[in-house]
Amino acid sequence: MKRMRQISDKWTEDDVKYLSQYGIKVKAGKVMLFEIEEGENYNNVRKYLDSKWKNKYYNIQDVFFYKYSQEDIDAAEYFIFTGHQCCGYPQPASDMKYKSLCFDTEKLCLSCGCGRVQTNDLRVNKLSRHGFWSYCAWIYDQFFVNEKIYNEVFAPYGIEKRAVIKGGKVLEDVFQLVIPVIDEPLDLTGRKHWLCPDCNNIKYDIVHRDYPFFPLHEHPLPCIYKTKEFFGTGPRGWDANRVIIISKDIVNKLLKSKDLKKEWLIPCRHKES
Repeated sequence: MKRMRQISDKWTEDDVKYLSQYGIKVKAGKVMLFEIEEGENYNNVRKYLDSKWKNKYYNIQDVFFYKYSQEDIDAAEYFIFTGHQCCGYPQPASDMKYKSLCFDTEKLCLSCGCGRVQTNDLRVNKLSRHGFWSYCAWIYDQFFVNEKIYNEVFAPYGIEKRAVIKGGKVLEDVFQLVIPVIDEPLDLTGRKHWLCPDCNNIKYDIVHRDYPFFPLHEHPLPCIYKTKEFFGTGPRGWDANRVIIISKDIVNKLLKSKDLKKEWLIPCRHKES
């Protein structure tokens, strides 16, 4: 496992020349990204870029992430995913009216998004019929799969499905997975979190630099399930979502069918004491 950075910008000829000494290949006049491991080379590159970026009016992307080895992947029995295909927005999107149409508003906090319980089929404005793991913007813990993936991968494990509506019509070849929520809490000691001032629910930080592997339950559910806890990026903002955890059996089937990329995987491990 390596601590990595993904950096992007529109590069100049001087940038191309400087970055090439670290084996980084970019093209002048192009918006391109590159990856570099944290360490001395990254520190040098960042120092150079800081001098270049300080006069810019916008923030250049410098994103931290972990890159996992094959040994990390092989050792894990459960995973979470980071790479998904967004299918559009839940409908009706104006004034977020889909919230009252599709979710129990008595349990839902409109400030942070915690407590979301779906009561009606989701309506979408756009949806891919290819592959799997399409999701709606704003709702990142509900996934859609096409008929082939559902029948071959999820149905044999007893995972239920529900209808998806587009343009007022129920789609016949795309379904939403009905993913169970585990009742067992995670050990999230030390993880950054926020207490919503309106509902008093806790939202945990989805990014945790000091713990590269997502924590795993002592008694995980088979196949696929959601965490009891909600995760997000701040105390406000309607971004609270449960994290979906999926078993190695499902992962292997999806890797074999080429419906999943290994780069999307984050291994889960029991938290070290």
